[in-house]
Amino acid sequence: PGTRPGHEPVVRVHLASLSEWSALRIRGKGGLVVEADGKPFEATEVLLRRVGEEVSIDGQEGGRFDRVFLRPRQGVITIGDRSYSGELVCRGSKLINHVPMENYVLGVLRGELPLGHVPVAAAEAQAIAVRSYTLHYLRSGRAGFDLDDTTQYQVYAGLKYAARDDQLRAGVQATRGLYLDDAGRPVKAYYHSTCGGHTTDAHTGLNRPTVRVMPGVPCDWCNKSKYYRWSADLEDRRILEAAGLGGTEPLLRVAKRGVGDRALLIEVTTSQGSKTMLASEFRIRAGPSALRSTRILSARRAPGAVHLEGAGWGHGVGLCQMGAIGQADAGKSGREIAKYYYPGAELRRAY
Repeated sequence: PGTRPGHEPVVRVHLASLSEWSALRIRGKGGLVVEADGKPFEATEVLLRRVGEEVSIDGQEGGRFDRVFLRPRQGVITIGDRSYSGELVCRGSKLINHVPMENYVLGVLRGELPLGHVPVAAAEAQAIAVRSYTLHYLRSGRAGFDLDDTTQYQVYAGLKYAARDDQLRAGVQATRGLYLDDAGRPVKAYYHSTCGGHTTDAHTGLNRPTVRVMPGVPCDWCNKSKYYRWSADLEDRRILEAAGLGGTEPLLRVAKRGVGDRALLIEVTTSQGSKTMLASEFRIRAGPSALRSTRILSARRAPGAVHLEGAGWGHGVGLCQMGAIGQADAGKSGREIAKYYYPGAELRRAY
């Protein structure tokens, strides 16, 4: 994966959001150059059909193929109603987009910041974080692909136009090649929507080893976010399923807090017993949209649910996206914003 040091690398993105495909019509701007198990040909478009772990191509002899490579003549490849830059490799059931790093970073900003107001400086800070996170995975040299296009890694929208696309593009261009370095390695630079007043460390927010340059910092810059403070009724059913308990009318309390006033441990008590578990795990099991964050300010019984008052949206680690927008509106530069959320990291240029 990637290219020589000092050159813009290529990122291999598994288009996991298309993982259930059975047949795909693929077009290339100006036509396609196709190679199916080493057999080259040209076409205006191709129809790929999935056959187990192989594919067939309508109109092509040779039956099933293990690996199909597709390159557009003029830089844009279209899969159904989605468009991507770079090239496409179909290996069995997996679709892998090979895309230059800077185009990939822009595609992630389109997916991660689908907002109406994104100042250029906030886009710069986000681009630095995305590039650093990506370089972390490229460094591992894993087989097959580097990342996928879902929230498992980073939401990658390809060439899908986003609100304030000019600002996103300007942010990527202004920071070309810049990433966050810690002791000679790219930082796995986590980020999230809204911290609610204070970011947290990776141990509290994600149950992962603490990273020196992401210790958790105060942040009221996100106070214009609609998720800065929130209230929600978490249904009893969700609570019981998340905790793996039976019984009725569960009670929920924060048993221990970590960095940034976030819950580290959650205790759930029902008529049949109680269980204490990591708050980050409980949130994933309950549903990240149902429990917006683990910064739980209060919890009380409500009919058929526990009524929660909380702060923030997301795991709370690293860059706060709404906080970055707030800092940019206050005149901070993209580099200043990135350094604020990742204190101790060095800004370096990879290419």
